[in-house]
Amino acid sequence: MSGQIMIEADNIHFTYPDGHEVLKGLTCKIRQGEKVALIGPNGAGKSTFMSHLNGVELATSGRVIVHGMEVTKGNLKEIRRKIGIVFQDPDDQLFCPTVFDDVAFGPLNLGLEEDEIHARVSEALSVVGLEGFEERSSFHLSFGERKRLALATVLSYQPEILVFDEPSTNMDPMNRRNMINWLKETDKTILLCTHDLDIALEVCDRCLLLVDGRIEADGPATEILYNRRLLEDNKLEMPLALMTHELLHGILQEQDMDEGHRHIIGRFLHAHRHAHGADGHAHVHLHAHEHDHGHLHEEVDASHFHDDSLEEHDQSHRHQGHAHSHGHPPKIQKG
Repeated sequence: MSGQIMIEADNIHFTYPDGHEVLKGLTCKIRQGEKVALIGPNGAGKSTFMSHLNGVELATSGRVIVHGMEVTKGNLKEIRRKIGIVFQDPDDQLFCPTVFDDVAFGPLNLGLEEDEIHARVSEALSVVGLEGFEERSSFHLSFGERKRLALATVLSYQPEILVFDEPSTNMDPMNRRNMINWLKETDKTILLCTHDLDIALEVCDRCLLLVDGRIEADGPATEILYNRRLLEDNKLEMPLALMTHELLHGILQEQDMDEGHRHIIGRFLHAHRHAHGADGHAHVHLHAHEHDHGHLHEEVDASHFHDDSLEEHDQSHRHQGHAHSHGHPPKIQKG
């Protein structure tokens, strides 16, 4: 993979003063423009790792490198200009009397002109759906609004790397969708630390599974997040969208229903499955476009099975008179 390395963790260990070791040799690299999900069970060390990226915590051993600079006490100011972290609790980031002041704080400290500061504040508030809130008190907002405001305070100083801790928590559906769309469209390097595996599946191309302070798996999101065995072995569940698909597909195959209802559900799903790897987990392709037929894809023939040892391949096929194309990235790499 080409591109500048924006985040590198080189065998980092971290132990709290009480002797509790949280990170135990964590190693990974994230390149420019990548959108990576960091997932794992509670207590795996996700938040602790995030706090190492801008020097809130410093590794007991090993190195953390951000945008070519090792994270040390001496260069934290420069590091924090390159990487913006949106923490799970917005009150960790809000301290000014008004919404405008909170969002303008970063650009002001960059020494920008007044017109540029106002432009950045306006743009950031627009992204998170808080236009018109400029003169309101930050602490009189709801938790969900404060969550969006915390994101705006980071967006306003336009760091090259964005790190999110549970970005969708307490967001209403419309603003969650707006945030997802923005994450998908931005060209910034993104690290999403989240239990919301649906947002990870929709936004991210790559997934890091952190377990007990180490990277347990590192690979394409469409491999890791479809791997029921891997997720359940590590106290996680498949994304809800995939679980819903499996449930409805099972109903179509097993339940008696009239053809009208069968046709409706079939059009909603209109999916076809491919088996990947030795465990045969499902790769589901959902189609939002309309078709003038109501057929269901219920059978998987031999042509849908691939050799999992292939590093990378592209395949296209025709099914019932319409074409689907898909590329399959490399298999999961164990950390």
